[in-house]
Amino acid sequence: MLEKKYIIEFLKERKRGVYTLIVNTYIDVISSMGINMALRVIKDDLEKQAGTTVELNYFSLAKAISKVEKKASNRSTTVVTKKWEFKDAHELKESQLPPGRFKLE
Repeated sequence: MLEKKYIIEFLKERKRGVYTLIVNTYIDVISSMGINMALRVIKDDLEKQAGTTVELNYFSLAKAISKVEKKASNRSTTVVTKKWEFKDAHELKESQLPPGRFKLE
């Protein structure tokens, strides 16, 4: 409730980063529907809170959503690299041939 009050203030003052704050506040609404529908729901909720009309920019909201999604996808994807193991001849299993040898079938 307190956060929505600040969102409305920041929108009126045209502060930088307000759309990121909106996305973080309404993340469940945004993730459950498209951008146009989410824009309408968010706008109605903020207008109900403020008691006046609130102007939201579609492209600014879409850009903030894409930035948050990009950050989330970067965090979730971890690159698993295989650690190379170069064993000496005495460390190899008996079924393996020593380095430099191969078997023809």
